Amino acid sequence: MEEEKSSSYADEGTLAHAICAMKLKLTLGLPTDDEEREVAQYAKYHTGEMEEYTDTYVSIVMEKFAEARKKTPDAKLLVETRLDFTAYIPESFGTGDAVIIADGTMEVIDFKYGKGVKVDAYENPQMMIYALGAAEKFSFDYKIEDVRMTIVQPRIDNLSEYALHITDLYEWAHNVLLPKAADAYAGRGHQKTGPWCQFCKVKARCRALADDTVTTWAWRDNPLLITKSEMDAILPKIATIKTWIAGVEEFALEQALAGVQFNGWKVVEGRSVRKITDTDEVEAILFSQGYNEEDILKPTELKGISDLEKLMGKKRFAELCGAYVTKPQGKPTLVPDTDKRPAFNAAADDFKDI
Repeated sequence: MEEEKSSSYADEGTLAHAICAMKLKLTLGLPTDDEEREVAQYAKYHTGEMEEYTDTYVSIVMEKFAEARKKTPDAKLLVETRLDFTAYIPESFGTGDAVIIADGTMEVIDFKYGKGVKVDAYENPQMMIYALGAAEKFSFDYKIEDVRMTIVQPRIDNLSEYALHITDLYEWAHNVLLPKAADAYAGRGHQKTGPWCQFCKVKARCRALADDTVTTWAWRDNPLLITKSEMDAILPKIATIKTWIAGVEEFALEQALAGVQFNGWKVVEGRSVRKITDTDEVEAILFSQGYNEEDILKPTELKGISDLEKLMGKKRFAELCGAYVTKPQGKPTLVPDTDKRPAFNAAADDFKDI
């Protein structure tokens, strides 16, 4: 079995989740020993920005809990709850970030710290599986009729919700989830490519992803030039194609460094930038040769806006420095129709000051 590898993004997400759980537990008066250890372990990823985003998540959860208690005084808010899916997916379980249980309604809330891909709660299989696990665990104590699944993704202002009647959830579980899980466990599962491939650990060697990428370039309309209809088919797959290419490059380099030889390829030392090992000594030498500060020293520069926002948080930075920040018009970018930004109008921009 291959060794599990983490990344800075995964570690950053782990820290953000631990902070969320710790803040919720502190609000509820619960012990936070486990969360404090995890926060200390990944402390190097902590920023003011992370504090603001986790505060946003906690506020949303507590608002929802307050609403639930208005209807059911003994409603429960469970933080980092283990959920068992074994009845539907062999040998599987997960952890619910926050689960609110009240008579009539149960809500499963999932915190997403990533900002690369917007996650939608609508018919989201992961959320439905977590909701199923929560329903299995708590339906004996509470009469659950409706299930709400909520994704909180504060770094891109995404709050996505999807509600389902409990009977519809169990119908999906028996008719869709159960047979697919059985096939997957038996090795008969069908590989399906999509934006989720970027998170897959075997994307570099996935046959379905490779085939999907290669067949995208099987031109038919014109042997010399790509047609408009073919371009229509290519554009939605660009992100998936980039994922596959990046995955293959990364995996091939790892294998080559481990001793695997690929025909026609070799590992070489990359471009290196020279560095001064003792700047004070070099400065003294240059000053002794008659050079002044303007000749040899670079003035200190202010860090970029994103770095400063991470340092102190977006809200705090906006309060103190917002008056000195401007945002020029962005470069035209081609995106899917589902993007919420208004379509770019070059002609309107030409006459905007008239």
